[in-house]
Amino acid sequence: MSEVFIFVDNSNIWIEGKRISGSMKSPPVDMNYYYRIEYGCLLTHVCEGRNLGAMPQLYGSEPPPNDSVWKMIRSKGYDVNVFKRNFFGKEKGVDMRMGMDVAKLIFRQKPRKDDTIIIIAGDADFLPVIEDSQAEGWTVEVWYWSNCAGDLKKKANRYEELNPAIYKIGFDETT
Repeated sequence: MSEVFIFVDNSNIWIEGKRISGSMKSPPVDMNYYYRIEYGCLLTHVCEGRNLGAMPQLYGSEPPPNDSVWKMIRSKGYDVNVFKRNFFGKEKGVDMRMGMDVAKLIFRQKPRKDDTIIIIAGDADFLPVIEDSQAEGWTVEVWYWSNCAGDLKKKANRYEELNPAIYKIGFDETT
């Protein structure tokens, strides 16, 4: 049976999710600061009943010391990769680490028929990862919001927009 290997850029999906949720409010706002991703629901949604080939990988920045978000996400079945922010508060290393982990997978393991890498991220930095994965025989899916980089949508074997599932994979704390 085919398996999926999932890689999630947490900051990318969460920040853009807040924007998409804000655009759906009445009246629309730039960002819904109360929107939260429900990581177990996200995992269920993108797996579509397929088996996990390995623990899903989630990448993000170090939260404040009293924040329990990573503990909660780990409880949903993710391997969490946390990075410190730089002096200016900017996230550094997330995309590179995620790309390197996909590369390790594709060069260490040959895919069986229909084995799939799922990338939950939307920026074009992941184009080389998709191309290398496909060259090694992997199917690559990108799941992201409607503002996903056009080249990423075109290059993936399958692109699925998350907008229609925004309140299936997340929630608004105020409702």
